[in-house]
Amino acid sequence: MEKVSRYIYEIDLNIITEWNEEMEFPTDMDPVEIVDFNIPYSTANILDAINFFEKQKDIISEDEFLELVAREIDVTDEEWYKLVKKEKLEFSDYSDFIKTKELRTLAWNFSYKGHYDSDDSSALDELLIVQSENFNMRVICDRAGVSYSTYRGFKNNKQPFSVMKKIKLLRCMNEVGNMCWDKDLEQKYLYYLEKEL
Repeated sequence: MEKVSRYIYEIDLNIITEWNEEMEFPTDMDPVEIVDFNIPYSTANILDAINFFEKQKDIISEDEFLELVAREIDVTDEEWYKLVKKEKLEFSDYSDFIKTKELRTLAWNFSYKGHYDSDDSSALDELLIVQSENFNMRVICDRAGVSYSTYRGFKNNKQPFSVMKKIKLLRCMNEVGNMCWDKDLEQKYLYYLEKEL
């Protein structure tokens, strides 16, 4: 069977060991395992990954860095469905399928000696792109009142696409197919709209 490129989503917690004052960002970290909180956590489901990341933000302590990354794998459809069925993946479940060692950061959150920062805007983009694979997006865009060509420019060429348009499409996909968006995530991402106004 033909293999296609897919992504596994990993959430890791790290202790910050070195800090760059100029960049105001960590430069070195050590991974932490917290069995009670299922960290590290891996899943093939982007919505589960984002929801898990959001819940773990509450346990961030001083000198800790929480990160959500996407790891590219090459799998057949059969191999992929086996991964999707599991709620939590072990690294051994997908290690043989890893395509590259490079990871793509989707969201992060940290606290370090009075510095606090986070960014999860890429997670919303990933959610929309991944969930759109299951829909006829020309129809979804029409129903949501979003230009299909603008959506294609965002998906294929990384052209600007407003948070409101992303939310409209995810809402519409959820009405049609369910399980690709929820009200808690919508409330969380609405603060981006204030930045756009």
